Amino acid sequence: MMWSNSIADAANPVGIVGAGLMGGGIAQAVAAAGRQVVLCARNTDRASDTTARIRTSVERQVRRGRMSEDKSRRILDLISIRPFTPQELGRCGLVIESVAEDRSTKAGVLQQIEQAITTDTVVATNTSGLAVSGLATALRRPERFLGLHFFSPAERMPLVEVVRGRRTLEPALQDGLAFVKAIGKVPIVVRDGPSFFATRVFAAYLDEAVCMLQEGVEAERIEAAAIAAGRAIGPLATLDETGIALNLQQARQARTDGQQARFCRPLAEPVLKVLVESGRCGRGRGGGFYDWPASGERKLWAGLVSLYPRADGQPDTRTVKLRLLAAEAREAMRCLEEGTISSADDADTASVLGLGFPKSSGGIASWIEAFGINEFVELCARFAAAHGERFAPSPWLRELARDGTGLSKYRKTESES
Repeated sequence: MMWSNSIADAANPVGIVGAGLMGGGIAQAVAAAGRQVVLCARNTDRASDTTARIRTSVERQVRRGRMSEDKSRRILDLISIRPFTPQELGRCGLVIESVAEDRSTKAGVLQQIEQAITTDTVVATNTSGLAVSGLATALRRPERFLGLHFFSPAERMPLVEVVRGRRTLEPALQDGLAFVKAIGKVPIVVRDGPSFFATRVFAAYLDEAVCMLQEGVEAERIEAAAIAAGRAIGPLATLDETGIALNLQQARQARTDGQQARFCRPLAEPVLKVLVESGRCGRGRGGGFYDWPASGERKLWAGLVSLYPRADGQPDTRTVKLRLLAAEAREAMRCLEEGTISSADDADTASVLGLGFPKSSGGIASWIEAFGINEFVELCARFAAAHGERFAPSPWLRELARDGTGLSKYRKTESES
């Protein structure tokens, strides 16, 4: 796998446009691999905040013994935060756009990037779910454009989804894969489509938790069940961490883009809307499902019970745990069936490295295999009868259960690994 000359040449910096949380994290990850970064800020306030955040991050790693002081200084020296002007990007072999998840905003920035670069520069978008092929329509050279979906926090999370648009040529895809590996990340190739793989699967998990909350399942019970399944924190706390307002924006953007209803997060949107209208936009804005004090432990917001009263009969923890797992696993199998990912191995890798799925399980596809394909189909059928068609096993999934080979035909051979 070879990089194009412009990307392979270490003298050519990597450009990143957008100096927010994700842009700064990507810059830190690239610099940690020894590459020079030109981080273009679209406003001066964001630039100073990002400089402070990167410095705090590397200093924290030094204090914890995870990084030497010399390396921390090298990282900071390799990142130049500049205004977003054409001359800053002219030497870059790769430019990554990392601005707000709004189609028109991204399209405008991508056009500005293309005007500033040479013809062999690769351009990537860090979108978490907007179709790469749709964004490519804003460009004159879509064959050099692809998706590089980093996960937050980008400086620590190892997974990157490499998304090939309809007009992305093979050399650009290979450049993207090689770049991701060179900075010490793990790439998986995903087919372009609504929310790709990881965001789509994780949304199924998060939204099932919100659906249960609306049904009257205790928030504490939902969170405890997720932790019992091996998650570090529960889905409601995770929504607070990622941002209630951001999740609502993603749902609305999907509808604006004319996506199918199933990609517009119909289970969660009503609750997200109520929380945002109540000023509960997530951890970064003071609180969401939880109150997040400056010091001390988070606590579930007292007002949540008045919005979503507890039902008289509560499901046991095992039932809640299986419902969360089944929602996520069913969507993962839908992605495999539809070709969003090419193998069960990629599903495992993405779920563990990108979604925090319990590592001890081996990943989401391995969990299904351990649970039993037949048993999983039966579980989904029961949940479909009780909670809705989203759980229903497809003919493809039922056939997997019948033929007795499970997911083996979707596992990579040794030569493909």
